[in-house]
This record gives sequence, C-alpha cells and structure tokens, in this order.
Amino acid sequence: MQRLSLLAALMLGGVIGFVAARQAPTPEPPSPMDEFIAKIHADLDASGQQVVMEVWTGLQLLKEAVKRAPVQPAPMPDMEARMRAVAERIGTATAVTLGQAFLAAFEKSVVAAPELENFVLDRVAQFFKVDTPTLIAQRKKGWTWTGLIVGYGIAKAANKPAEAVFALHEKTKSWAKVAVELGLKPEALGAAVQGLFP
Repeated sequence: MQRLSLLAALMLGGVIGFVAARQAPTPEPPSPMDEFIAKIHADLDASGQQVVMEVWTGLQLLKEAVKRAPVQPAPMPDMEARMRAVAERIGTATAVTLGQAFLAAFEKSVVAAPELENFVLDRVAQFFKVDTPTLIAQRKKGWTWTGLIVGYGIAKAANKPAEAVFALHEKTKSWAKVAVELGLKPEALGAAVQGLFP
C-alpha cells in the first residue's frame, strides 16, 4: 500500500509540474534595444577593463618610483618619462571609453527610430570614405554604429588601414586596448570623429 501511495504521489507531482510548465509564460525575446544595450555594455566593460589595467600599471610604477627614489631628492628623467607614458595610456584608454559611451547614447536614437539607419549609413560612409556595401556587411555581422565609428576613428587617428584596426579589435575585444596599442594620444579619437554629425 505504501508503494502505491508513493507511486501515486510521484505521478501526481509529475502531472502538476507538467501543467505548471505548460502554463508558465514564455519569456519574450529581447528587443532590438535590449540587444543593443547588451552589446554596448560588453564593449564598455572590455574598454573599462583596459582603463583599470592601465591605472593598475601606473600604480605599480608609482610604488616602484617611491621605492627607488634617492633619499636626497634628485632628478629622475627616466622615471618621469615612464610616468608621462603611463599617464598618456590611462588618458587614451579613458578617452576612448568615454567616447564609446557618448556615441552609444547617440546610437540609442537610431535603435529607437530605425528610419535613421540610412542617414547614419550615408554619413559614416562619406565621413570615413568607406563604401556603403562594406558598412552594410559589417552591420549584418553585428557591429554597432558605435563600434564602427570608434574603429574607423581609431584607424583615421592612427593612420592605419581600417581592416587592420578591426582585426586587432577581434583579437583584443577592447577598443581602449586597440587605441593604447596603436599609441594614440588621449585626444586623438575625439579629433578623428569631430564633425561626423555637425
């Protein structure tokens, strides 16, 4: 009798679970805005990690400078040069990350109003002298306008082929890291995209 009760309880539990699962609301697929925000957050996280890494490296350099500093203050030109280089790298990584955030805020308008897509396509193609089919192909691969503008902006600022810059991003996954590795100055990306949307 006990076995029969246990079997009945298991069957009843299975039926209730099946019915509950069938009645549970199906989660809605993410909206285009949700997908855009997820991509942008991932890109900003990657660039933000580079900012943190540059700051951490600078901190280690500061600690080493304190350790090696002579008791009597003396000029340290090598250390000063290294500190300037680290400060520039931090500035570049930060500027690129801030630029990404600014462009992403602008791009939300395009995601919300898809009729603006062709305007942005034409403007980016003209500004960076990129053929439209290339941009369309990149968009189909999942690139955001933010990523494309930052990528072409870095290529312009570094005077490098765009293909090489995008390939470097595929490897590093961080626009801030790409900019630092290419030796961009902190203001370079801003100058490269100035006038894109007058």
